[in-house]
Amino acid sequence: MKFSKLTLFSALVLFLTVGGGVFAAEIEEVTYTSGSPSLTGYLFRPMGNGPCPAVLYNHGGVGMIIGGAPEETCEALAKAGFVGFSPIRRQTRSLRGHPGDVRAGLNYLRGLDTVDGDRVAMMGFSRGGVLTFMTAATDAPIKAAIIMAGAAPPPRSGFTLSDAGKIKVPTLLMVAENDTGSRKTLGQNTLEGMQRMAAALENGGNPARLIVYPSYGNDGHEMFFEIGKYWSDVVAFLKAQL
Repeated sequence: MKFSKLTLFSALVLFLTVGGGVFAAEIEEVTYTSGSPSLTGYLFRPMGNGPCPAVLYNHGGVGMIIGGAPEETCEALAKAGFVGFSPIRRQTRSLRGHPGDVRAGLNYLRGLDTVDGDRVAMMGFSRGGVLTFMTAATDAPIKAAIIMAGAAPPPRSGFTLSDAGKIKVPTLLMVAENDTGSRKTLGQNTLEGMQRMAAALENGGNPARLIVYPSYGNDGHEMFFEIGKYWSDVVAFLKAQL
């Protein structure tokens, strides 16, 4: 697990240039669960009294691999005026325990004094996208969901795409057109999976928006490894919903 330039329980101030001015965001690495396992996460808060709208970001990856950009994503969320939090799940290949880790992270985020608990969204990349789908399908207290290059929940999770009808919040789906199978997705065609998810949401009464971006490098799954051109769509959607 990588937590660069951060020490547990420490906080410092990051200054970001925004439109010629200075935008300050407080950075923390926090422990968000007690007991075993004890889990940490990145928390970025815009400076100000709040309470602010907030977004929980579920990272990708399996086992010791943390996929996506949890620190950078939460930093960008703070820059946009949201409290950004990315819980770092237990490092297992199995999904077992991961839904509970996400729920614990959501409870932690909504309980912060600087967060408006009625204006919280969830977003996730790859496996984090699957967990976002599963959490949204269990009537979680969120106002919107963003799923980036996710996939259908595996059968062992107890969820299928038919559970899309249980998702009642506005949903944005994002994928690159060449995210069609690589070592990072274990050969899974994520573009096709996202198209199937969009159709399942539509059939379930949720007119989700699917954005298919132009091909990204040699592997479209890597598009969400950094904050890129897609980010303006994320911010616009979140501002409209929160």
